Amino acid sequence: MSNSQMQKQASSTEARLRKLPFTHGVEIENFITNKQGDILEDGKELVAVWDQMFNGALKFLKSLTSTTSSVPEYIRKKIKRVVRKDVERHGKLIRYVQIHYQINGQTIAINVFGPDPNISQITWLLELVTPPCEYLEEIDWWINTLYLAASSSLTRGYSIQSLGFNPRQSEYRAGVTCGEHHHLGGFKNTKEKKAVYNLIRAYIPHLMALSNTSPFIDGKPSGRIILKKGTDGRTLILAPDCIRSFRLKENSGQLGPNIPEYLPYVGTNFRREQFSRYVRKEIPDDRYVDAFPFTLYGTIELRFFDTQFDQRIRLMTIILLQSIALKAIKIVRTGGTIPEVRGNSLFEHRKRAINFGMFAKFQGDPSIEQQGGDFVKHYNHNPETGGPPGKIFESLRSLVLWLKEEFLQLKVTEVEIAPLLIMLWGTNRIAPPISPTTFMFYLYEQNNSVAKVINSLGLINGKPCKSFCELLGRPTTTFQELFMIKTAKPKTAKDSTKSLLARKLQQDSRTRRKKVMAKERARLKAKQALKTKMLREQMRREKELERKRQERLQRLEKIKRPPPKPVQRSQVKKLKPTKIPPPKKPKKLSSSKPITKTKIPSRSATKKPTVKTQIKPIKKQVKKPSTKKTPQKKQPTTLKVSQSSKKKKVITKQAIAKHSQSLRRKTTTPQTKPKAQAYASSVSATKRYTARQISLPKPVTTKRTVTPKTIKKKATTRTAIGVVKKTAITPELVPFRNTKIIRNIFIMNCPTKIDYNTILPVIKIKWKRSLIQSLKTLPVNVEAEVEAIRTRTNYKKRVFQEKIILERASLLDSCFLPIPIDLGIAKGEFRIKFIVRDLQKRRIIAIDYLTITKNGVATDRKHTISKLKIPPNQIGDSTISIQIQAAKKNLRGKLALLGVSQRGIIKLYEKKAKFQSAKFSLDIPVVIPASICSSNWYVFATFSARGASATALAKASPPLVKVINISLRGTPPLKLRVQPGFISEITPKITFKTRCELNEIQIYQLIRGTQKLLKKYRIRARIRKGESFVLESFTWKAPSLRRSLFRKEKQKIVRFCCVITDSIGRINDSLINLSETPTITIYQKK
Repeated sequence: MSNSQMQKQASSTEARLRKLPFTHGVEIENFITNKQGDILEDGKELVAVWDQMFNGALKFLKSLTSTTSSVPEYIRKKIKRVVRKDVERHGKLIRYVQIHYQINGQTIAINVFGPDPNISQITWLLELVTPPCEYLEEIDWWINTLYLAASSSLTRGYSIQSLGFNPRQSEYRAGVTCGEHHHLGGFKNTKEKKAVYNLIRAYIPHLMALSNTSPFIDGKPSGRIILKKGTDGRTLILAPDCIRSFRLKENSGQLGPNIPEYLPYVGTNFRREQFSRYVRKEIPDDRYVDAFPFTLYGTIELRFFDTQFDQRIRLMTIILLQSIALKAIKIVRTGGTIPEVRGNSLFEHRKRAINFGMFAKFQGDPSIEQQGGDFVKHYNHNPETGGPPGKIFESLRSLVLWLKEEFLQLKVTEVEIAPLLIMLWGTNRIAPPISPTTFMFYLYEQNNSVAKVINSLGLINGKPCKSFCELLGRPTTTFQELFMIKTAKPKTAKDSTKSLLARKLQQDSRTRRKKVMAKERARLKAKQALKTKMLREQMRREKELERKRQERLQRLEKIKRPPPKPVQRSQVKKLKPTKIPPPKKPKKLSSSKPITKTKIPSRSATKKPTVKTQIKPIKKQVKKPSTKKTPQKKQPTTLKVSQSSKKKKVITKQAIAKHSQSLRRKTTTPQTKPKAQAYASSVSATKRYTARQISLPKPVTTKRTVTPKTIKKKATTRTAIGVVKKTAITPELVPFRNTKIIRNIFIMNCPTKIDYNTILPVIKIKWKRSLIQSLKTLPVNVEAEVEAIRTRTNYKKRVFQEKIILERASLLDSCFLPIPIDLGIAKGEFRIKFIVRDLQKRRIIAIDYLTITKNGVATDRKHTISKLKIPPNQIGDSTISIQIQAAKKNLRGKLALLGVSQRGIIKLYEKKAKFQSAKFSLDIPVVIPASICSSNWYVFATFSARGASATALAKASPPLVKVINISLRGTPPLKLRVQPGFISEITPKITFKTRCELNEIQIYQLIRGTQKLLKKYRIRARIRKGESFVLESFTWKAPSLRRSLFRKEKQKIVRFCCVITDSIGRINDSLINLSETPTITIYQKK
């Protein structure tokens, strides 16, 4: 093709392009999420995923400049250069893909691919920036191309999420929201730019309600969702309690301003300094508002849009902004002005749009009603009735009707404007309004899962999805019918702030509101008083019950405890027989009446000897005095007390005489003894009294403590004998484990009550850190001794054995040892003894016991599994054949298939269904993970219906070939012999011969059994059979030969190994082939 023909084709292509009135550029922020939909936080995983995506995107975008690429010619001419640019921000080196783009004869540098420049401390947001575009097709091409560059180079298992707020976040975090920033430029003068800003400012609440995409938080909406059938048969989607945009509601730092005055109306002489003072922000932070007309690029920046999940909605937004800007230019060029809508009115409507979306109430601005004109006609009035607009979507309808001429001038097609028609006029099934947020509510109500909503709104083949129009259908109003709609004549409305009637209505409404509020307060007060009264009554009842309980306890304690004997009374009783020479006389005379009369004075008389109980026993014997009265008048004789007493106390003859007289009064018979004899008897009585007083507590304590001690000893001896007898009966039932190598042992997959014959218990052993981790394999023998305890049939003791060779992956943390057991037709209670033997050292490493009960099943409820078969050497996609004989037809039952191996237990298949025939066969497709089938394993089938179950098992063999191939290619290539310090860039390439759910890949180097981690990849992806991919390269440096400070080795042998983990666990090395990777010998050149 000649150059003239190429020029003609290029000119014809440009003739078909639709030129925009103003240049348009878009900055689109996106989340990078994992498979579950969670954002990647700052860490190694984020850095690894970001590096791979950036390198692929840089390579993809550099290919746009080649002549062989499918880039439109008019765009290729504008692309001058594609380079990588490194910028340091917040102490981090940030990489961007920079494109030098030509527009209006000038070349500008644009960072089209990279992280958001306002770097968050939590995560990185992917920002895609289009160059300033002159054509509608040009900006559409750039958005699709940038998304394709990002998604095609993204690691498998991760995705790009185009929403304003991540639905999985439990709370708002600063800087972790995504928006779209539209830049309109190419204005001829400042007057036109300010007019465009003022008109867009008036419709900011409308555009917010039209583009909200952040209604979910913590995996659910903030309120209830109602799907209601309307009178016309269409479904109306209502969400009265749901917030439409958490991003706009919470992110007041980079949007707003959050002040009642909102954004200023910009006049002819309005400068940036006035703007920053009005929004109460300093330069350059004054640009962090919803709309900013003073950018350094000479554009108007609009920051309030949420990131859109649908490319058609994004293109519709661009068309709508261009049409509004074109309308403002026409008004200014014809000598008109844009009326000044009050900031407080916009601020109030903005809050309503965030909370209620297009259902928000819209009242217009009555203060501009007197100015008249087309703007006031379409802004303050409903296009259908002519009265005030009731909702925001009705005002949006009026705006669309006002922009009909601009749509024709832009040559907009019905396909491009279809999302707007669906949102405002609805479809045959869904009633208007339908915003992107309403569409997300509709998907959530149908699926009841945020994960499914995210999947349906994701990227398809590297491009944003176009599901909005496809799922909802065609609009009821076509683009041609739109031009036939005639707007009603507006009804005059006075300013609500100046109308006396409006003030009176407001006053009446305030009065009614006050009455309602007073009534509500009285109701709440009465309710609280009743609640307080009930609580007090409950507390009083509880206190009364507690008091009665304490009284009962005290009465019980008094009944159980014998009444205490007073010490003084016991002493007095014991002193009576000691002081009277005949001890039995008072007891014999106790029944006579004269003695009862003299009891009161005797008690008072006995108090005196009690005071003198401190006198110690007398050492010197006192001579018996004569019976005459004359010795009483002599001088008092002193009595010496023992040396132990501190003070010497004296007993006079007068005191002895008084004491003897008191003793005589107690007896009815006259005193026959002489005074000297009475004195001697009183002295001996004093000796006995003091001696008994000192030893008095001993007999009392012995009497009180002897009986409980003897009772306790008997009780303890009985319990001790019982414990010994219990342990002596079953000494062999004690579990055992070798504590040097085993931490814990469990019995799994075996219920205590069964009604089927075949069971498959699994012994789970958790290893300790020991020498067992260094073994490659360990042969063990598993035994199960089944013994009947109570059975209805004759069942002899049976032993089941299974020899298992444990793999290296099973020796690292824990292993599972299945042992099949067939109980036959026996019924009753059985005891199973499990023994695990180490065949290498010939020792028992674990013993455990399990008791199960097998019940019988009636004939009409008995099921059997007659066939269970799996092909040999299977891995990945396979088929299991099963044949079941049920008790009867039309049974609703459950069929489950388990895969059991030494690596664990997984559920291969489970289904609850109604089986029509009694005998049926199924070929069940299953996916066998690579980590579970590297050795012999079992398929365990269970069929349950009508309260009865049947089981069967089949043994499966491992695959015979290696299913994963890994090659490590170096640049420069890896040699067999290298010197210390050799550096190579190693690129791993992995090929899978089976289906696998990959989780993690680790590459190690081995030197004399010592492992060193070289690279770790977290790849959560489902790999198809035959798929191969190249991982991120890493640098390998040959280790030195130094062994210690003063010693070197002659050579070192380095081997590489790879550890691959799937969704179950580690894949055994027997299934991994490490090819094209030599064993490297490191030597020192002489």
